[in-house]
Amino acid sequence: MVAPSPYRTAIIDCVKSGMTNSEIVKKLKVSCVLVFRTAQRYRRLGTSDDMQRRGFPVTVTTPEAVKAVREKIRRIPGRSMRKMSKEYEMSRESMRTIVKDKLKMIPYRMQKGAFLNQKNKTFRMKKARKLLAGTQDGSHLTTLFTDEKIFTVEANKNGQNHRIIATDYQSACEKGKILNKTSHPASVMVFAGITADGKTPLILGDPGVKVNQVYYRETILKLGVLLWANSHYGNRPWTFQQDGAPAHRAKGTQEWCRANFPEFISAADWPASSPNLNPMDYAVWIYLTEKVSSKNYPSIKALKTALIKKWDEIDDDYLRAVIDAYPKRLKAVIKAKGGRFENYS
Repeated sequence: MVAPSPYRTAIIDCVKSGMTNSEIVKKLKVSCVLVFRTAQRYRRLGTSDDMQRRGFPVTVTTPEAVKAVREKIRRIPGRSMRKMSKEYEMSRESMRTIVKDKLKMIPYRMQKGAFLNQKNKTFRMKKARKLLAGTQDGSHLTTLFTDEKIFTVEANKNGQNHRIIATDYQSACEKGKILNKTSHPASVMVFAGITADGKTPLILGDPGVKVNQVYYRETILKLGVLLWANSHYGNRPWTFQQDGAPAHRAKGTQEWCRANFPEFISAADWPASSPNLNPMDYAVWIYLTEKVSSKNYPSIKALKTALIKKWDEIDDDYLRAVIDAYPKRLKAVIKAKGGRFENYS
Protein backbone atom coordinates (compact mmCIF):
# COMPACT_ATOMS: atom_id res chain seq x y z
CA MET A 1 0.00 0.00 0.00
CA VAL A 2 1.35 3.43 -0.98
CA ALA A 3 1.90 5.77 1.97
CA PRO A 4 -0.15 8.98 1.89
CA SER A 5 1.66 12.15 0.85
CA PRO A 6 2.99 14.21 3.80
CA TYR A 7 1.85 17.36 1.98
CA ARG A 8 -1.87 16.60 2.12
CA THR A 9 -2.53 18.38 5.40
CA ALA A 10 -0.59 21.43 4.17
CA ILE A 11 -2.51 21.45 0.89
CA ILE A 12 -5.85 21.29 2.69
CA ASP A 13 -4.80 24.14 5.00
CA CYS A 14 -4.02 26.21 1.92
CA VAL A 15 -7.37 25.33 0.37
CA LYS A 16 -9.13 26.39 3.56
CA SER A 17 -7.31 29.72 3.45
CA GLY A 18 -8.70 30.38 -0.02
CA MET A 19 -5.55 29.84 -2.10
CA THR A 20 -5.84 28.65 -5.70
CA ASN A 21 -4.23 25.44 -6.91
CA SER A 22 -1.50 27.35 -8.75
CA GLU A 23 -0.66 29.35 -5.63
CA ILE A 24 -0.45 26.15 -3.58
CA VAL A 25 1.92 24.53 -6.12
CA LYS A 26 4.24 27.54 -6.00
CA LYS A 27 4.15 27.83 -2.23
CA LEU A 28 4.69 24.16 -1.38
CA LYS A 29 6.70 23.26 -4.50
CA VAL A 30 4.75 20.05 -5.03
CA SER A 31 3.18 18.34 -8.03
CA CYS A 32 0.20 20.14 -9.55
CA VAL A 33 -1.47 16.71 -9.95
CA LEU A 34 -1.19 16.05 -6.20
CA VAL A 35 -2.59 19.50 -5.41
CA PHE A 36 -5.46 19.11 -7.87
CA ARG A 37 -6.49 15.64 -6.63
CA THR A 38 -6.18 16.51 -2.96
CA ALA A 39 -8.05 19.80 -3.33
CA GLN A 40 -10.75 18.25 -5.51
CA ARG A 41 -11.34 15.38 -3.08
CA TYR A 42 -11.49 17.77 -0.13
CA ARG A 43 -13.93 20.15 -1.83
CA ARG A 44 -16.24 17.28 -2.85
CA LEU A 45 -16.08 15.01 0.14
CA GLY A 46 -14.63 17.00 2.99
CA THR A 47 -11.68 14.60 3.19
CA SER A 48 -8.45 13.78 1.36
CA ASP A 49 -8.24 10.15 2.46
CA ASP A 50 -7.62 7.32 0.02
CA MET A 51 -10.49 5.20 -1.25
CA GLN A 52 -11.73 2.51 1.07
CA ARG A 53 -9.85 -0.77 0.87
CA ARG A 54 -11.26 -4.10 2.00
CA GLY A 55 -10.62 -4.76 5.67
CA PHE A 56 -10.05 -1.11 6.62
CA PRO A 57 -12.48 1.36 8.23
CA VAL A 58 -14.61 3.52 5.96
CA THR A 59 -12.92 6.89 5.57
CA VAL A 60 -14.79 8.64 2.76
CA THR A 61 -18.41 8.35 3.86
CA THR A 62 -18.31 11.78 5.44
CA PRO A 63 -21.42 13.91 6.05
CA GLU A 64 -20.37 16.05 3.09
CA ALA A 65 -20.15 12.98 0.84
CA VAL A 66 -23.52 11.70 2.04
CA LYS A 67 -25.10 15.09 1.35
CA ALA A 68 -23.58 15.24 -2.14
CA VAL A 69 -24.79 11.75 -3.05
CA ARG A 70 -28.27 12.45 -1.66
CA GLU A 71 -28.55 15.53 -3.86
CA LYS A 72 -27.28 13.62 -6.92
CA ILE A 73 -29.88 10.90 -6.42
CA ARG A 74 -32.61 13.47 -5.85
CA ARG A 75 -31.83 15.08 -9.21
CA ILE A 76 -31.05 11.89 -11.15
CA PRO A 77 -32.57 8.78 -9.48
CA GLY A 78 -31.47 6.60 -12.39
CA ARG A 79 -27.74 7.08 -11.87
CA SER A 80 -25.83 3.86 -11.21
CA MET A 81 -23.79 3.48 -8.03
CA ARG A 82 -20.84 2.34 -10.15
CA LYS A 83 -20.79 5.64 -12.07
CA MET A 84 -21.26 7.68 -8.92
CA SER A 85 -18.38 5.90 -7.19
CA LYS A 86 -16.11 6.90 -10.08
CA GLU A 87 -17.42 10.46 -10.10
CA TYR A 88 -16.81 10.92 -6.39
CA GLU A 89 -13.51 8.99 -6.49
CA MET A 90 -14.47 6.35 -3.97
CA SER A 91 -14.82 2.58 -4.00
CA ARG A 92 -18.08 0.87 -4.88
CA GLU A 93 -18.20 -0.48 -1.33
CA SER A 94 -18.12 3.05 0.06
CA MET A 95 -20.84 4.17 -2.34
CA ARG A 96 -23.01 1.22 -1.34
CA THR A 97 -22.44 2.13 2.31
CA ILE A 98 -23.64 5.68 1.66
CA VAL A 99 -26.70 4.65 -0.36
CA LYS A 100 -27.84 1.64 1.68
CA ASP A 101 -26.63 2.37 5.21
CA LYS A 102 -26.49 6.17 5.41
CA LEU A 103 -29.39 7.11 3.11
CA LYS A 104 -31.42 3.92 3.72
CA MET A 105 -32.12 3.58 0.00
CA ILE A 106 -32.39 0.49 -2.21
CA PRO A 107 -31.17 0.31 -5.83
CA TYR A 108 -34.22 -1.19 -7.55
CA ARG A 109 -33.78 -2.75 -10.98
CA MET A 110 -35.75 -0.95 -13.70
CA GLN A 111 -38.62 -2.96 -15.16
CA LYS A 112 -41.23 -2.49 -17.84
CA GLY A 113 -44.83 -2.35 -16.74
CA ALA A 114 -48.26 -1.27 -17.88
CA PHE A 115 -49.10 2.38 -17.34
CA LEU A 116 -51.36 2.89 -14.33
CA ASN A 117 -53.42 6.06 -14.21
CA GLN A 118 -55.68 6.95 -11.31
CA LYS A 119 -58.68 5.27 -12.93
CA ASN A 120 -56.70 2.03 -13.37
CA LYS A 121 -55.55 2.17 -9.76
CA THR A 122 -59.09 2.66 -8.45
CA PHE A 123 -60.42 -0.31 -10.42
CA ARG A 124 -57.45 -2.47 -9.41
CA MET A 125 -58.03 -1.75 -5.74
CA LYS A 126 -61.78 -2.47 -5.92
CA LYS A 127 -61.30 -5.72 -7.82
CA ALA A 128 -58.45 -6.81 -5.54
CA ARG A 129 -60.74 -6.34 -2.53
CA LYS A 130 -63.42 -8.52 -4.14
CA LEU A 131 -60.91 -11.22 -5.07
CA LEU A 132 -59.35 -11.12 -1.59
CA ALA A 133 -62.76 -11.61 0.01
CA GLY A 134 -63.15 -14.69 -2.18
CA THR A 135 -59.98 -16.24 -0.74
CA GLN A 136 -61.31 -16.30 2.84
CA ASP A 137 -62.71 -19.81 2.37
CA GLY A 138 -59.51 -21.04 0.74
CA SER A 139 -61.01 -21.17 -2.74
CA HIS A 140 -57.78 -19.76 -4.20
CA LEU A 141 -56.19 -23.13 -3.42
CA THR A 142 -58.53 -24.78 -5.95
CA THR A 143 -58.34 -21.96 -8.49
CA LEU A 144 -56.69 -22.82 -11.79
CA PHE A 145 -54.52 -19.83 -12.72
CA THR A 146 -53.69 -19.78 -16.45
CA ASP A 147 -51.71 -17.79 -18.97
CA GLU A 148 -49.84 -18.06 -22.28
CA LYS A 149 -46.34 -17.00 -23.24
CA ILE A 150 -44.15 -16.98 -26.34
CA PHE A 151 -40.80 -18.78 -26.14
CA THR A 152 -38.21 -18.50 -28.92
CA VAL A 153 -35.27 -20.69 -29.93
CA GLU A 154 -32.89 -17.82 -29.13
CA ALA A 155 -31.41 -17.22 -25.69
CA ASN A 156 -32.94 -14.51 -23.56
CA LYS A 157 -29.96 -12.78 -21.97
CA ASN A 158 -29.07 -9.26 -20.89
CA GLY A 159 -25.55 -8.38 -21.99
CA GLN A 160 -25.11 -6.14 -18.96
CA ASN A 161 -25.84 -8.98 -16.54
CA HIS A 162 -24.23 -11.92 -18.34
CA ARG A 163 -20.48 -11.98 -18.91
CA ILE A 164 -18.11 -14.51 -20.47
CA ILE A 165 -14.77 -14.94 -18.72
CA ALA A 166 -11.99 -15.83 -21.15
CA THR A 167 -8.32 -15.14 -21.89
CA ASP A 168 -8.94 -13.24 -25.15
CA TYR A 169 -11.70 -11.89 -27.40
CA GLN A 170 -11.76 -14.79 -29.87
CA SER A 171 -11.98 -17.33 -27.07
CA ALA A 172 -14.82 -15.34 -25.48
CA CYS A 173 -16.73 -15.38 -28.78
CA GLU A 174 -16.27 -19.14 -29.06
CA LYS A 175 -17.62 -19.58 -25.52
CA GLY A 176 -20.78 -17.61 -26.22
CA LYS A 177 -19.94 -13.89 -26.05
CA ILE A 178 -21.88 -13.26 -29.27
CA LEU A 179 -25.54 -14.29 -29.15
CA ASN A 180 -26.64 -14.79 -32.73
CA LYS A 181 -29.89 -12.92 -33.30
CA THR A 182 -32.38 -13.04 -36.14
CA SER A 183 -35.17 -10.61 -36.96
CA HIS A 184 -37.91 -13.17 -36.43
CA PRO A 185 -36.65 -16.20 -34.47
CA ALA A 186 -38.70 -19.39 -34.55
CA SER A 187 -41.10 -19.41 -31.63
CA VAL A 188 -43.83 -21.41 -29.95
CA MET A 189 -46.87 -20.25 -28.01
CA VAL A 190 -47.13 -22.04 -24.66
CA PHE A 191 -50.31 -22.19 -22.59
CA ALA A 192 -50.41 -23.63 -19.09
CA GLY A 193 -52.17 -23.45 -15.74
CA ILE A 194 -51.37 -24.23 -12.12
CA THR A 195 -53.29 -24.85 -8.93
CA ALA A 196 -52.05 -25.48 -5.41
CA ASP A 197 -51.71 -29.22 -5.93
CA GLY A 198 -51.12 -29.71 -9.62
CA LYS A 199 -50.51 -28.28 -13.06
CA THR A 200 -51.92 -28.77 -16.53
CA PRO A 201 -49.77 -30.25 -19.27
CA LEU A 202 -48.03 -27.64 -21.38
CA ILE A 203 -50.28 -26.84 -24.33
CA LEU A 204 -47.97 -26.00 -27.23
CA GLY A 205 -49.52 -23.96 -30.01
CA ASP A 206 -49.44 -25.03 -33.64
CA PRO A 207 -46.71 -23.38 -35.78
CA GLY A 208 -47.74 -19.89 -36.88
CA VAL A 209 -51.08 -20.13 -35.09
CA LYS A 210 -52.97 -16.96 -34.25
CA VAL A 211 -54.67 -17.39 -30.90
CA ASN A 212 -58.06 -15.88 -31.65
CA GLN A 213 -61.15 -16.60 -29.58
CA VAL A 214 -62.15 -19.65 -31.64
CA TYR A 215 -58.75 -21.34 -31.37
CA TYR A 216 -58.58 -20.42 -27.69
CA ARG A 217 -61.99 -21.94 -26.88
CA GLU A 218 -61.90 -25.03 -29.11
CA THR A 219 -58.26 -26.08 -28.85
CA ILE A 220 -56.92 -24.68 -25.59
CA LEU A 221 -59.91 -24.59 -23.25
CA LYS A 222 -62.08 -27.44 -24.58
CA LEU A 223 -59.42 -30.00 -25.53
CA GLY A 224 -56.75 -28.95 -23.03
CA VAL A 225 -57.93 -27.23 -19.86
CA LEU A 226 -61.39 -28.73 -19.40
CA LEU A 227 -60.32 -32.36 -19.90
CA TRP A 228 -57.42 -32.00 -17.47
CA ALA A 229 -59.47 -30.10 -14.87
CA ASN A 230 -62.30 -32.66 -14.86
CA SER A 231 -59.75 -35.41 -14.25
CA HIS A 232 -57.74 -33.48 -11.64
CA TYR A 233 -60.54 -31.98 -9.55
CA GLY A 234 -63.11 -34.76 -9.93
CA ASN A 235 -66.19 -33.74 -7.93
CA ARG A 236 -64.40 -30.94 -6.07
CA PRO A 237 -65.47 -27.35 -6.81
CA TRP A 238 -62.87 -25.26 -8.59
CA THR A 239 -62.46 -21.86 -10.24
CA PHE A 240 -60.97 -20.93 -13.60
CA GLN A 241 -58.87 -17.76 -13.94
CA GLN A 242 -57.57 -16.00 -17.02
CA ASP A 243 -56.35 -12.48 -17.77
CA GLY A 244 -57.94 -9.89 -20.03
CA ALA A 245 -56.32 -10.82 -23.36
CA PRO A 246 -58.67 -10.16 -26.34
CA ALA A 247 -59.41 -13.87 -26.94
CA HIS A 248 -60.16 -14.30 -23.23
CA ARG A 249 -62.54 -11.41 -22.73
CA ALA A 250 -64.43 -11.98 -26.00
CA LYS A 251 -68.18 -12.38 -25.42
CA GLY A 252 -68.19 -15.89 -26.87
CA THR A 253 -65.34 -16.99 -24.58
CA GLN A 254 -66.98 -15.53 -21.49
CA GLU A 255 -70.23 -17.35 -22.29
CA TRP A 256 -68.39 -20.63 -22.93
CA CYS A 257 -66.53 -20.37 -19.60
CA ARG A 258 -69.74 -19.63 -17.74
CA ALA A 259 -71.40 -22.68 -19.28
CA ASN A 260 -68.53 -25.16 -18.87
CA PHE A 261 -66.60 -24.26 -15.70
CA PRO A 262 -68.07 -24.63 -12.18
CA GLU A 263 -66.80 -21.15 -11.29
CA PHE A 264 -64.69 -18.66 -13.18
CA ILE A 265 -63.32 -15.17 -12.66
CA SER A 266 -64.91 -13.10 -15.37
CA ALA A 267 -63.11 -10.47 -17.42
CA ALA A 268 -65.04 -7.81 -15.50
CA ASP A 269 -63.70 -9.13 -12.17
CA TRP A 270 -60.03 -9.63 -13.02
CA PRO A 271 -57.91 -6.44 -12.56
CA ALA A 272 -56.51 -5.08 -15.81
CA SER A 273 -52.75 -4.48 -16.18
CA SER A 274 -52.07 -6.88 -13.31
CA PRO A 275 -49.55 -9.58 -14.27
CA ASN A 276 -48.18 -9.22 -10.74
CA LEU A 277 -51.36 -10.87 -9.45
CA ASN A 278 -51.27 -13.94 -11.70
CA PRO A 279 -49.01 -16.71 -10.30
CA MET A 280 -48.16 -17.75 -13.85
CA ASP A 281 -46.68 -14.29 -14.46
CA TYR A 282 -45.08 -13.45 -11.12
CA ALA A 283 -43.48 -16.86 -10.59
CA VAL A 284 -43.93 -19.69 -13.09
CA TRP A 285 -42.99 -18.02 -16.37
CA ILE A 286 -40.00 -16.40 -14.66
CA TYR A 287 -38.86 -19.80 -13.37
CA LEU A 288 -39.34 -21.50 -16.74
CA THR A 289 -37.56 -18.70 -18.61
CA GLU A 290 -34.54 -18.93 -16.30
CA LYS A 291 -34.38 -22.70 -16.73
CA VAL A 292 -34.99 -22.87 -20.47
CA SER A 293 -34.12 -19.59 -22.17
CA SER A 294 -30.47 -19.39 -21.14
CA LYS A 295 -29.22 -20.83 -24.44
CA ASN A 296 -30.05 -21.10 -28.13
CA TYR A 297 -31.85 -24.13 -29.54
CA PRO A 298 -31.25 -25.67 -32.97
CA SER A 299 -34.96 -26.20 -33.60
CA ILE A 300 -38.47 -25.74 -32.26
CA LYS A 301 -38.53 -29.45 -31.44
CA ALA A 302 -35.48 -29.07 -29.17
CA LEU A 303 -37.07 -26.02 -27.50
CA LYS A 304 -40.33 -27.90 -26.87
CA THR A 305 -38.43 -30.84 -25.38
CA ALA A 306 -36.59 -28.52 -22.97
CA LEU A 307 -39.81 -26.74 -21.98
CA ILE A 308 -41.66 -29.98 -21.23
CA LYS A 309 -38.70 -31.37 -19.25
CA LYS A 310 -38.42 -28.32 -16.98
CA TRP A 311 -42.20 -28.03 -16.65
CA ASP A 312 -42.44 -31.62 -15.44
CA GLU A 313 -39.77 -30.91 -12.80
CA ILE A 314 -41.95 -28.32 -11.03
CA ASP A 315 -43.26 -29.99 -7.88
CA ASP A 316 -46.35 -29.43 -5.72
CA ASP A 317 -44.37 -27.77 -2.91
CA TYR A 318 -43.34 -25.01 -5.29
CA LEU A 319 -46.87 -24.66 -6.62
CA ARG A 320 -48.34 -24.37 -3.11
CA ALA A 321 -45.83 -21.66 -2.16
CA VAL A 322 -46.63 -19.72 -5.33
CA ILE A 323 -50.40 -19.91 -4.74
CA ASP A 324 -50.00 -18.98 -1.05
CA ALA A 325 -48.47 -15.69 -2.21
CA TYR A 326 -51.62 -14.74 -4.14
CA PRO A 327 -53.68 -13.34 -1.19
CA LYS A 328 -50.60 -11.47 0.04
CA ARG A 329 -50.30 -9.77 -3.33
CA LEU A 330 -53.96 -8.81 -3.32
CA LYS A 331 -53.43 -7.22 0.10
CA ALA A 332 -50.37 -5.40 -1.26
CA VAL A 333 -52.44 -3.92 -4.11
CA ILE A 334 -55.06 -2.74 -1.64
CA LYS A 335 -52.39 -1.25 0.65
CA ALA A 336 -50.87 0.53 -2.36
CA LYS A 337 -54.36 1.82 -3.28
CA GLY A 338 -54.18 0.09 -6.63
CA GLY A 339 -50.63 1.20 -7.37
CA ARG A 340 -47.44 -0.79 -7.72
CA PHE A 341 -45.97 -2.77 -4.87
CA GLU A 342 -42.74 -4.51 -4.05
CA ASN A 343 -42.66 -8.12 -5.19
CA TYR A 344 -43.94 -10.92 -2.98
CA SER A 345 -43.08 -14.52 -3.79
